[in-house]
Amino acid sequence: MKINNFSLHLCLLLLFVLFCSGSKSAHAQISVSTTTVFVSICGDSLINSGEECDVPGEVGSYSTTIAGRQCGTECLYGPYCGDGILQTIHAEVCDDANNIDADFCAADCSRETANSGGGSSGGGGSSGSGGRDAVLGDTQVSIQGKAFLNTTVTILIDGTSVGTVRTNSRGEFQFNVETDPGTASFGFWATDSSGTRSLTVNTTFDVTQGAVTSLNGILIPPTIRVSKAVVNPGEVVTVSGQTMPDSTVEVVVDSGTKTFTTTSDSTGKWSLELNTGSLSVSAHTLKARFVSGSGSLKTQSPYGTSLALSVGVEGKATNNSDLNRDGKVNLIDFSILIFWWGTPGGNSNPPADINQNGKVGLEDFSILLFNWTG
Repeated sequence: MKINNFSLHLCLLLLFVLFCSGSKSAHAQISVSTTTVFVSICGDSLINSGEECDVPGEVGSYSTTIAGRQCGTECLYGPYCGDGILQTIHAEVCDDANNIDADFCAADCSRETANSGGGSSGGGGSSGSGGRDAVLGDTQVSIQGKAFLNTTVTILIDGTSVGTVRTNSRGEFQFNVETDPGTASFGFWATDSSGTRSLTVNTTFDVTQGAVTSLNGILIPPTIRVSKAVVNPGEVVTVSGQTMPDSTVEVVVDSGTKTFTTTSDSTGKWSLELNTGSLSVSAHTLKARFVSGSGSLKTQSPYGTSLALSVGVEGKATNNSDLNRDGKVNLIDFSILIFWWGTPGGNSNPPADINQNGKVGLEDFSILLFNWTG
């Protein structure tokens, strides 16, 4: 059949009308969903997901304190003394994640003279139980934890003391503080009844603006001290301290080479007699944690302060750390240790296996730092 131009145009027009009317009907049945996308922009002065900070203009250079840490170009904090990372390129010889003196590692990340007490017995906070004087609004942090019974716990925010609180007869404490929103580093330490200070427990998290952020489960590790830090092989030393009442105390040698167990009494005091005949002639490290409960109710604290125990003649531990035998323990010895890192110890290697436990690792590094002379 032959179709003229007019008929063709008419057919096309009818098809177009039918298509449009069908499209309108279909369009009336379509529902549109929307999605909201949050964009994290480094440099907008807002701390978004994946950012630790957002301060335009700072360059993330090294800071000598936690409070002075700077924000880098990726909105992550640059290196600083107190971040728990040893940065020898910035002349750090230790970094115990705080800026506090008298806890073996000084506030400026230099090595302090160690003793058998496990830290200073000094305070470091006000005698009140409150927080900052200035009211900063409804942004608060509520803290709950455990330490030693009837003792004072000092609370720090970004390395600065913001108050103290007393524990009850079960060693529990609670503390509320108003603070600024954003990322904050909280620290906690306590002094036992003998004047020995605990390790500072640190944690970093985001404080929610206009709300109460709960921080639960803070566990102050046991204090630890030894009756004698340098002993002859086979000599018995008393290792003691204080922790939660009626708890199991685990004392480890050289980060787990040997473990000794005892129990704290109703006041939280604990002690054990350690026969050094079971240890090699070398420098060793001791640290403790407490364990309470069992099953789903079991809780255990982090390990506390590391103490040095030298088994052998006085000075032998230092000589063992002096890997190149030049009379000093410094970066040269550190370089030798790194060269042999992770390799087996024993008679086949140079004396990088300082504690002679069969491997070159963190225990040897800890001993070398303890005997650091510079």
